[in-house]
Amino acid sequence: MPNARLQQAFETLMQRAPSALFKRARSLYLSKYPLDGRDTTSNLRLFVSKEHIDEQIVAGGSEGERLAVVSIKPIELTLVHWQQPDPASVEVQRAYFREQWGIDLPTLHPLAESWFREGGHQSTLVAPQGLQWVRSSPMPSNDNPEG
Repeated sequence: MPNARLQQAFETLMQRAPSALFKRARSLYLSKYPLDGRDTTSNLRLFVSKEHIDEQIVAGGSEGERLAVVSIKPIELTLVHWQQPDPASVEVQRAYFREQWGIDLPTLHPLAESWFREGGHQSTLVAPQGLQWVRSSPMPSNDNPEG
């Protein structure tokens, strides 16, 4: 079971993000808006940097019904020290993860390049297991009585 705060933040982000069909718009959105929320003023911000999207058509609950199911799992998250060229101290990072997300400091991998549009120093981490967003919708029936 993923952390409840992180799962809720991921759900909120995914509800507002452009569809996976619009790759460029989605990429820009995920680079602009952190899991911390649109109005965050925190010096540390957590972004979804890599994701796995799975789309399937499955049988529905009633006979002949089909569902389109989209499942999105983050693979990698990025911690950004907002507008700062260097990483935050380990103590600050530890406090951020504990206070904001209720989790222990994960293993971070600092990167040399700055975050999207010079947003600040970035470090990547493996996304927690179990974090995912799933949505399904009914598919139109192939049975057309007028056809």
